[in-house]
Amino acid sequence: MDQPSIDKPISHVLKLKNDIVKLNQRITQLEKEVKSIQENCRHVFYETDVTRSCIKCHYAESTYY
Repeated sequence: MDQPSIDKPISHVLKLKNDIVKLNQRITQLEKEVKSIQENCRHVFYETDVTRSCIKCHYAESTYY
């Protein structure tokens, strides 16, 4: 009985893992960009009983203490 080659699936898995690493790096970059925007925003808050959110940059914080 011939055993099927597994070279192709292994290279495909390695490519997928490499893609995951690149995407995680991109996510980190985008999160830093959002944080920078939110830190430099002149917030205009919409408040509820338990949260307040900036309508411009979507920064949110809890007011429930």
